[in-house]
Amino acid sequence: MSTLTTGSRQSGFTLIELVVVIIILGILAVVAAPKFINLKKDAHIAAIKGVTGSMKTAVSLFKAKTLTSGKAISDTVEFSGVKGSNYQPWAAASNAANTSFTANYTLAPEIFEAAGLDVNDWAYRIYASSGSYAVAAAPKGVLAAAEPTSTEVIATNCYFQYHWKVTGEAVITTVITGC
Repeated sequence: MSTLTTGSRQSGFTLIELVVVIIILGILAVVAAPKFINLKKDAHIAAIKGVTGSMKTAVSLFKAKTLTSGKAISDTVEFSGVKGSNYQPWAAASNAANTSFTANYTLAPEIFEAAGLDVNDWAYRIYASSGSYAVAAAPKGVLAAAEPTSTEVIATNCYFQYHWKVTGEAVITTVITGC
């Protein structure tokens, strides 16, 4: 009489179990990946919306301070290091004599200082438009150019624009369709 002896018991996963796990991971990746991919877009949109709020607050505070100072509307005024006139911080930077503005990159635009923005986070251009200065800026994650043209900033479709006006109120525009 012969007896069969069973060898040592093997442990591990069967091929079917491995295939099921791979399918489940694939489904999770398809569902979860788009959400994580859009985080960058959401961050850019949130940054632009946050800047818009900061700028509106800065313009309101600058106007209030100018009105209470007794200065004329066209006088150049300075509050907390921020220069402007016509009740608005300038879109450009102040010149060396602090008497007018300049569109170069040696100093941050006055509105950036007023709104607490760091120029290192933004690709921006100061430019003349309709007889006054404007600044357009896109997040550096969208446009990595150090000194872009206004056309390059606007072409991103992910930017804000602050337009200082000689008369009336500053115009703040946001475009987030390309973020």
